[in-house]
Amino acid sequence: IAGLPMPAEEDVAPLTACRVASRPSLPALFEQAGELALVSGARPCAMADELFVANQLPCTYGAPRLEIVDAAAAAADSKSISFGSTDGKPIAIGVVFCGRQCPGAHNVAAGVLDCLTKRAGVAGAKVYGFIDGTRGLFSCKAKELTPEDVAPFLNCGGMAMLGRSADVIRTEQHFSQAEATCAKLGLDGLVLIGGPVTNSDTAVLAEHFAKRGAKTRVVGVPATIDGDLYSNAVEASIGFDTACRVYSSLVGNLATDAASARKYFYFVRIMGRSPSHITLECANLTQPNMALIGEELEARRMTLAEIVAEIADMVAERAANGKHYGVVLIPEGLLEYVPQVNALLKEIAAARRLGASTQDKITPMLTPYSAALLESMPGFIQEQLMLEQQASDDKAQLSQIETERLLAELVRLELDRRRTAAKEAGLQPPPDPKFSPICFYLGYQARSSMPSHFDADLGYALGHTAAALVAAGATAYMATAHCLAGPTSEWRVCGVPLYSMMAADRRAGQAVAVVRPAQVSLHSAAFSRWVFIRERLKLVDHYCNPGPLQLCGPLAAGPSPGRLLAEHAARGDSLAEVQEILSEISSVCWAGCSGDTLRMVLASMRALRENMGVLAERDSLAVTDPFASHARMTQLSSEQMATRDN
Repeated sequence: IAGLPMPAEEDVAPLTACRVASRPSLPALFEQAGELALVSGARPCAMADELFVANQLPCTYGAPRLEIVDAAAAAADSKSISFGSTDGKPIAIGVVFCGRQCPGAHNVAAGVLDCLTKRAGVAGAKVYGFIDGTRGLFSCKAKELTPEDVAPFLNCGGMAMLGRSADVIRTEQHFSQAEATCAKLGLDGLVLIGGPVTNSDTAVLAEHFAKRGAKTRVVGVPATIDGDLYSNAVEASIGFDTACRVYSSLVGNLATDAASARKYFYFVRIMGRSPSHITLECANLTQPNMALIGEELEARRMTLAEIVAEIADMVAERAANGKHYGVVLIPEGLLEYVPQVNALLKEIAAARRLGASTQDKITPMLTPYSAALLESMPGFIQEQLMLEQQASDDKAQLSQIETERLLAELVRLELDRRRTAAKEAGLQPPPDPKFSPICFYLGYQARSSMPSHFDADLGYALGHTAAALVAAGATAYMATAHCLAGPTSEWRVCGVPLYSMMAADRRAGQAVAVVRPAQVSLHSAAFSRWVFIRERLKLVDHYCNPGPLQLCGPLAAGPSPGRLLAEHAARGDSLAEVQEILSEISSVCWAGCSGDTLRMVLASMRALRENMGVLAERDSLAVTDPFASHARMTQLSSEQMATRDN
């Protein structure tokens, strides 16, 4: 255009240039140049099915929890961390983007590289990035990363620096190829970045290496927008904060539009795979008229018809009050929590394992009830339910199933049915709801977004943590950070043994030990907050538009005002108080203290130890069903289906 300068092709957006030049913050122990030490804690049990998990992982089961601390302030029994290789060569670590894209993943690689460069020196460390994720790991397609390679991607979204393929490491061939690659490159450590599937594979690969006597230690990093690694051990996974902020901004815009036009119902399906963490977080941040939480629907054993009726009731009530608009949030994995639909999905999967690949071959293999349910659904949903399962976890391709369209169509039919039934009964029909639904799927818009400050700092800190765990000789661990509601400088970094997060589940029809996706707790502060406000929101509009993701100013600091702050805000202060009390007790119990003081302190501490032992015993005896809660459906096995007379 005449008069306007044309930017060069290599130019980047000003905001990107600003973010690339901005160094993420770190916990204080990584900022200082002093030595690091490793403190061992308790040895936890598996999340469930302990004997099964121990049998699956005999070499790595029973490892203690670890915390990385400043060596100068560490206890005498701590272990100093050396950043030299066991064979005298420069320490070498490989980085693999295994899971799906998430904001902040690049900062993990940057954190690993910067930690080794700082602690071992440029000549004393090597970091390899595997091209195209696991595909590069299996084929030994890697490049040695330098600060110049990583710098353009610092604080940037996605995984474009290296790319990814599939988060699948589970066959003997995969194990052998990964082992050969690590041996060829002389890797002391392998850092796998991803979600529950990736960290399950991390544990199994570490077990294989341990059995084979390979020197490569394997460490996982929690990076998934779905937030389904959430627990006391994992306060936040990389990407969840950014995704919730971006999705909430979009939902807030839609809510503002709905209140302006006053004639549309927006049905918004939000990415998140099976659990409803993102939907719940967005609901609390934006306050829509309705948000469906899959875990609650399962607990209430609600059928698809009951869910539709509940939405239709809300639409009708709002119409009676002159409001022909609204916003409904729907989790991506909703259908897996509806018992009848879940049974249908399981039967389709079982039929596929028997060789059926098309709808005309699968339908005759279904039970009569499931076949009737499938037939009752719109044609586009039938086609989507028949899509091949995901390779990573053998589940339906939830992102391809347009649940929002299904619900909008069924609600329309239900409203029409009610008006027709009233007319046929000679009753006054309900007011015309003027139901005009518009459907949206919020998915790929956020998973490669520029990360929030919180996710940028978290990824960078966990990269340092993973490098330190490898240097300390830890394997089959997940790098974690704690006290995340406080300033980054006060974060504490740890290594959680992966077996402690695992239980039995099914893959390809076989029982295996996996890190199960964490479900939304119906007793959590975040869910309780939504329950407290949701009835009022059905009729009264209190839409909250949080605006776009902030990257500077006071609103950019810290995590979003949602789950993390609601459930972990006091954790840092509580831990500090514990340390203060222990210090006071230690100072009182000096060598010349009175006998009464000593007896009183001993009695109290022994009682506390007994109580802690009771809690540990309860956890170790925990027994659950060997499959995730939303998979607990009575269904025919593959063998029964094969022999059944159809």
